Amino acid sequence: MPPSAEIIHLTDFDLDDIEKTFTPAKFERKLSPNKINKIAQAIMDNKFVDNVFRVVNGSGSVTYDVIDGQHRIAALRHAREYFGLQAYDIILFCYTGGNQREIYRRLNLGKPLTLSDHLKALDTGRIAYFTELREVCEHYGNTKFRYSTILNWLHYAKSTSIRPVRPIAVDDFLQGVTSIDIKKVKLFVPVLQQIATNPDSPFYRYTILRNFFRVYFENKVPDTQMVQLGQLLLKSSKVIELAEKRDTFAMRGIYHYIIDIAAPKVGLTLAKGDVKK
Repeated sequence: MPPSAEIIHLTDFDLDDIEKTFTPAKFERKLSPNKINKIAQAIMDNKFVDNVFRVVNGSGSVTYDVIDGQHRIAALRHAREYFGLQAYDIILFCYTGGNQREIYRRLNLGKPLTLSDHLKALDTGRIAYFTELREVCEHYGNTKFRYSTILNWLHYAKSTSIRPVRPIAVDDFLQGVTSIDIKKVKLFVPVLQQIATNPDSPFYRYTILRNFFRVYFENKVPDTQMVQLGQLLLKSSKVIELAEKRDTFAMRGIYHYIIDIAAPKVGLTLAKGDVKK
């Protein structure tokens, strides 16, 4: 059953009031400056027709939180500041019931939301995967690991499938992430940082990193030997060459290289599993 909502017409809405009336919901995706500029230009050229914004009652000092239309709101602000636009007709579709984050995700099913976008929408502050990994993770940016990156480590380690987590199914996968899984991630990160501190290192290519985490996840290996194993992989021209391919052949090749060739060189006998498509 659709969530309840009401339609509100804001005729000749004064754009000077935009900041105190609207703010993007905390779980909205990152803004694209290029998209904002294009919408603003379309508004000024009178070629923009989508003036319907989906909102919920404001969670702070503003009147409404925007759950679909943040780029359009930003574009109206841009049009006010750079082109002198003073007013604009706006129609609000204001949801008065239902789960706001779930409404946002369902509204955006037809849009190219990334796994990071979906995860941000699910991060309510009450899910252990997010709260326990906050020190080493972020939704966007490059100063920490992305939650989406680590989730795909876990997905590969737990399912042995090289396919990434499907964004629309991510909430189901999150429910299966245990406290033990989270603990292993937290223990793994310092090991990784001893091997490669530069984010541009080939070690951070997903074909190497997911396989390396899987080995750590499936086996009880001392940190010192994991570091030795990682350093050995970095020195292998075969592994670096495979990592460039970023395909099923590369994933399988690197996994078997770790198990069959690299591990024995550092005195390890590792469990060997499948690599599924």
